[in-house]
Amino acid sequence: MTELLTPKLDLVFKSLFSQDTELLADLINAVLNPPMRRRIRSVELLNPGILPETIIQKFIILDIRASDETGRQYDIEMQVRKYDDYNQRTIYYLSRMYAEQLQAGDEYGALKPVIGIHFLDYEQFPEYRDYHFSFELRDQRYPELCLTEDLTLHIFEMPKFERLRGKAHHAGDMAEWLHFFNHAHEEGDRDMRTHYVNDKIFRAFDILETLSGDEKIRLLAAEREKALKDEASMLGSARRKGQKEGIKIGLEKGARTKAVNTAEKLLTIDVLSVEQIADATGLSLDEVRALRE
Repeated sequence: MTELLTPKLDLVFKSLFSQDTELLADLINAVLNPPMRRRIRSVELLNPGILPETIIQKFIILDIRASDETGRQYDIEMQVRKYDDYNQRTIYYLSRMYAEQLQAGDEYGALKPVIGIHFLDYEQFPEYRDYHFSFELRDQRYPELCLTEDLTLHIFEMPKFERLRGKAHHAGDMAEWLHFFNHAHEEGDRDMRTHYVNDKIFRAFDILETLSGDEKIRLLAAEREKALKDEASMLGSARRKGQKEGIKIGLEKGARTKAVNTAEKLLTIDVLSVEQIADATGLSLDEVRALRE
């Protein structure tokens, strides 16, 4: 059996759900958990293709954009790397999708809701003991008062799900999809059927096996993984350089503060000249004279 690619790689994730939009509709229903009569029946991909040149580009998001039969739009992402400005970038993307619906002369009432669904392979909110967060525009004092449901963001922290699994409220289709994302590349057919009830996930395994057996897809996946690792390395190097620069600046500020304090004390000794104090502290003559004034 061919070693399966991981659906946590954004290229594989997008390829998988682009192959079968019924799987994507099932995933969205698992997230939103609507009443049966309001479940999504079909979705249309708004950006189905993956341009080869984008795979190796840094800071490119291979997201899935889709709309359902009611006109609601979705931005679905699988993220394995952590951005310092993730929150701002996410709001910008969702707001842009919302605004781009209107053409000149259109009425605001024509706007349809935009829903973000992001799966993170890291913890964005480590201080909170939950793995699913849902953000909406609500009043602080009256949380039951929602300004609009047109902008919503669902975040799933997959590592935290692993630690909290086994709880009663972690059952159902969403738990099965999260388990699939975390473990599909490790599981054989026998293990697969012990973990899942949802027949859509069995279909997802079939597609994942097909993708994994495609040498072109495997090559693209390897290039994408390398690009993400290079990006993470670059970000880590920049972060370490910034920390070193911060330490250097802090030491320089501390040394100057100490020199000024020393000079102020020496200025109380009348027998010492400005030149002697400057030589002792490393301050310039003008700086010592300024302290004396």
